[in-house]
Formats: sequence, C-alpha cells, structure tokens
Amino acid sequence: MKNKKFVRTLTAIALTAAMAAPITASAATITGDVPSKVTGGDVSTEQSGTTNLNLNAEAMYIVTIPATISLSEVESSAIYQGSGQITANRVHLDEGKKLQVTLESDFQLDAELGDSLTYEAATEDSFSQPLANEGVVGHFAANIGDTPDTPLSIYFRTKDKLTYAGVYSDTVTFTFSEVDKGKA
Repeated sequence: MKNKKFVRTLTAIALTAAMAAPITASAATITGDVPSKVTGGDVSTEQSGTTNLNLNAEAMYIVTIPATISLSEVESSAIYQGSGQITANRVHLDEGKKLQVTLESDFQLDAELGDSLTYEAATEDSFSQPLANEGVVGHFAANIGDTPDTPLSIYFRTKDKLTYAGVYSDTVTFTFSEVDKGKA
C-alpha cells in the first residue's frame, strides 16, 4: 500500500513539474531529405517545408487482336473472306506520338497436304488498296480513358479459287510501335 501511495505522489510531482517547465525551441531547420523534415521551431513563428512530387508515366497501351479469323465462302464463288477488329484502350504515349499497327505476312494459306492459296489483306472490304507485307493497318491516338478508340478493321480474302478441301492456315503478325504523329 505504501508503494502505491509513493508512486502516486511521485507521478503527481512529475506532472506538476512538467506543466511548469518553460517551452523552448530553436529556429527551424529544414533538411533536403525526402521527406522534408521540420525540426525545432519557435512556437510563435510559422514554419514550412517542401516536397517534390514526381510522376514517371511510361508509354503503355492495351491492344486486343483477334485470336482467329475464319474465312467463309463468298456466294458460291470458291473465294473466301473474313474480317476482324483491332482495338486499343488506355493508350498513354509520349507527346507528339501515335500508336502504329502494321501487318506481317507471306499472304499464303497452306493446307496440311501441300496445297496453298494466296490471299490479300486490306483495311476496307472493297480491297481497293491491299496491304503489302509490313503494311500499315492504321493508327491509334493517345486515349486516356477505359473506352476503346475507334477499332481498326482488317479484311482478308483469298485471291485463288479453292480447289481442294482441307484445313488452310497462316500466321499473321501485328506489330505495334510508337511513331511521330506526322508519319503516315
């Protein structure tokens, strides 16, 4: 019991002494470390510090290409065609740039048993301007929202008439690159 009374008395003396002690502070020192620190300071003087705010936004984009495009016969003509769309959203590019899409292909559909068909690709279904290997399919502008930009349509059509039944296939590669806005 005497210990509790002694501890209470000691605590009361310490609190009274703390309340009576004068508050002293020196002039503030602001260091250049991040984050900035304000130390010391006169209570009657306003103090401030600064923080550098940085954002390093790398160029990025989300592009969706068709996994497969199936070709169908055009009105019993033995010519086959099909189409797909390429979309892009959240296109963040360097200033003055756009996202260019090109197509790489040998334009040859090969069958499992050795037959082949030549085909062409175009950005409109009239095929008035077929694409060459490494030809430009189109461009996407910077688009910071989640809404995709206007999709790019790509059309494929066989140039040869189908002679033999079978599974014909080819791999088309789409390449995406950041180019100057002024480039066609």
